[in-house]
Amino acid sequence: MKNKEASLELLIYMITSAAGLANEPRIYGPLRLIEASQRLCQLLLEESPENQDLKDLITLIEEGKHKCTSDEPAFYQMLQDSAAKLVDLI
Repeated sequence: MKNKEASLELLIYMITSAAGLANEPRIYGPLRLIEASQRLCQLLLEESPENQDLKDLITLIEEGKHKCTSDEPAFYQMLQDSAAKLVDLI
């Protein structure tokens, strides 16, 4: 039940974020997507709590997502690093 509630919260977040993007700065699109990805990682981690690769990805995102307004190049590098980290999950 907890996973279902968390999944519904993620869905609500994604749809309301998409709806609000029309009036937000351009950088918020990637920010919203990476935040949704981090939430999805948390859900996956609940199913596999020992998965160190998921933990590392969550940490990578958490440490880099706040740079979207202060250091865009570092934010975009975090996105690239997160994409590369997916290889470890496959």
